[in-house]
Amino acid sequence: MRPPWHSTTFRVLTLGAISLLVAVLAHRVAAPSRRLAWRSTLAPSPAPANPPGLPERRDQPLPSPSSPEAPPQGTKPAAPAPRAKPTPTPAPAQPAPTPAPITEISSQEAWQAFLAGRPFLDARRSGEFTEGHLPGAWNTPVWEADLDDRLLDFKAQRRPGAGDAIVIYCSGGDCRDSHLLAEKLLAQGYFHLLVYRAGYPDWVAQGHPVEKGGR
Repeated sequence: MRPPWHSTTFRVLTLGAISLLVAVLAHRVAAPSRRLAWRSTLAPSPAPANPPGLPERRDQPLPSPSSPEAPPQGTKPAAPAPRAKPTPTPAPAQPAPTPAPITEISSQEAWQAFLAGRPFLDARRSGEFTEGHLPGAWNTPVWEADLDDRLLDFKAQRRPGAGDAIVIYCSGGDCRDSHLLAEKLLAQGYFHLLVYRAGYPDWVAQGHPVEKGGR
């Protein structure tokens, strides 16, 4: 029987081992740039680390966006809140009409003014005033020369304000003396002038009291 080192297999293995040993020694002696890179096929290379500044990698699925929870079965969804109705903008208030500074009044209004103690001016001539006039009326004849003095006397004694009501009358009908006197007082700053258009004849016809004599 031949010894095992005389077999062909043994010789091949011995030559392979010697070749491997020579290769290792040559690799150790060679320069670093000429060395072969040794790679292992047994374990996979580790995954590269995350670059700085980036969040850590997670091998998990991303969470799905949150969705509103469905109401339990058998329950009705809540009704939406009713919208508030817009409040209507109120219309701007209309200013009250300004009364005319010269206004004609009726017989009844003249009587109410007399009962309220309003001053009365008689625009007729002095002779007519003496024959009869309203009680407490002032003799202010619009066609006589001393009208301004009579008006000054009236203002000094009665002291009417610019907005106080002043009643003026004359002979009624087509008589315009009461309006002429009212326009004169309007020019002097009085703006609440009441013209009793029917005048003294209507006053008498109504059965109201009268006075006689001058003033």
